[in-house]
Amino acid sequence: MIINTPLLKETFFDYIETILSDQKNKKYPKLCSFAFPLNNINIPLIINNLKENYFYWNTPIENEEFLGINPLYKINEFGEHRIDNTGIKISDLQNNFVSNWSKINLTNVPLVMGGIKFSPNQQSETWKDFSDSDWFIPEIIFLKKNKKYYIVLNLFIGSNIEQIKDKFENVIEYLQKLTEFQDDINEQAVIKNIYSEPVEKWYSIINSVLSKISNGELKKTVLSREVKLELDKKPIVSEMLKKLNLNYPDCYIFAFRKGASVFIGASPEKLVKISRKVLEIDALAGSVARGKTEAEDKELEEFLLNSEKNLNEQKAVVTFIKDLLMNISAEIDYDEKVLIRKLPNIQHLWTPITANLQNGYMLFDVLKALHPTPAICGTPWDLARDTILKLEEHDRGLYSGNIGWFNFDGDGEFAVGIRSALIKQNEIYAYAGCGIVKGSEPQSEFEESEIKLKPILSLFVDEKVYQP
Repeated sequence: MIINTPLLKETFFDYIETILSDQKNKKYPKLCSFAFPLNNINIPLIINNLKENYFYWNTPIENEEFLGINPLYKINEFGEHRIDNTGIKISDLQNNFVSNWSKINLTNVPLVMGGIKFSPNQQSETWKDFSDSDWFIPEIIFLKKNKKYYIVLNLFIGSNIEQIKDKFENVIEYLQKLTEFQDDINEQAVIKNIYSEPVEKWYSIINSVLSKISNGELKKTVLSREVKLELDKKPIVSEMLKKLNLNYPDCYIFAFRKGASVFIGASPEKLVKISRKVLEIDALAGSVARGKTEAEDKELEEFLLNSEKNLNEQKAVVTFIKDLLMNISAEIDYDEKVLIRKLPNIQHLWTPITANLQNGYMLFDVLKALHPTPAICGTPWDLARDTILKLEEHDRGLYSGNIGWFNFDGDGEFAVGIRSALIKQNEIYAYAGCGIVKGSEPQSEFEESEIKLKPILSLFVDEKVYQP
C-alpha cells in the first residue's frame, strides 16, 4: 500500500482550516473524521502486524470491507440497561461531530464498531475481555467500498492548530509503521485436541426443554454447544479470514479483537441493516444439511419447505419480529412465501423483512427491540433466556449476541454473532446452537449442531463441505 502522505497532509489541514474558521460552531473539542482515497490494499494482511485492538468486517458479495484499528474512544457498558446507556453516550458524542465524508461522496461510512453480548452479567473467565455492550471509535479505518479504497482518520481536535499538527504527525508515524508488513505467512495451526460435553448430557438438556414445551411453559428454546479446540500454536487470523471470505461470500465475515481475545465468525444472519431510516431484517430459522448431489440437495430443500416443525419455527420468528417492529416502524413488508437460504454447508428457511423507522426512534431503539430474537433465544423470550442461562454451563459471550457497526447519520449494519468462535492464544471456543421446539429430536439436533460447527472446524482440518 502506498499513501501519498504530502497530499494527505495538505488535504487534511485544508479541511481543518474550514472547521476552525466556522463561526457558527466554536465548541471544542470536536470529533473529526477525515476520509482520504487510497490505492488497492489487502486489508486482512494488516492484521498480521497489529498489536492493538481492532475490528474487521466484510460482506464479500457486496464488495464492502473495513478494518478499524486502535480505539480513540471506547464505550463499555454492563448490566440490563447496557443498550440504553450506550445510546445515551452516543447521543452526547454525536452533537459535536464533523467529517469530510460528503465532500468526497462517501455515505454509510462505519464509525463506531463492536458488539453486544447475548446476555448481561455473566462473569466467566473465558469472555472477561469483552464488556456486555462493547463499542469503540478507531483512530484509523481502512475502508473498501464500491470497489474503491479509503483511509479514514478519526481524532479529537481543539482550537489550537499546533496541537492538531502534533496529533496528526503521531497518527502518520503510526500509520507508516503499520503498513510496513510482510506477506510471508507461516503455516496455519492444526488441532491437537477437541473437548466437548458428552452427547448424553446434550440429550438430557434437550429432553428437559422438551418437557417444558410439552407442558406449555415454553414454545421454543435455542440451546447451544461449546466445543474447545486446542491448537499446536496460535492461529493466523488473517488466514482464517481469507478462508471464511472465500468459502462464505454470502455471510458477514468478522473479527473483533480486544485484549487477549478475538471473536471471529461467518454469520449468515442479518439482525438489522439501517440506511436512511429503512430497516432490513433477516428472519432465519429451521435448517437442514446440503446434499452431496444436486438431486439430494433439492430433496433436502423440499423436506425443509414442507416440514411442519421447521415452518412453525420460522413463522414464530417472523411473527415475533413483526410484532416488535409495529412499535417503532411503519410499512412492514415481507413475503408470506418462505424462501430458502443456501450456504455451503447448510440451508435455512428465510424471510427478508423491510420496514420504515418512525420519526423519534433511533438506531439503539431498534437494537433494544430486536435483541435477542427467537432465532437465537426462543419464545417467550424472557423464559427462554432464563432457561438457557440455567441449563447451559458455558457463557455465550458475544456468540448469539450482535456484532456490527454504525455512524452518527443513523446508518448501521449488525449481524447475529453465530457460526463463530472465540480465540484465546492457542485455544479456540467454537459455538453452535439449535432451536428446540415441539417435535425436536435430540440426535437430529446434535447432528445439526455439528453442521453449524463446520465453518470454524474446517479452518484447521481438511474437511469436505458438501455442496452440489
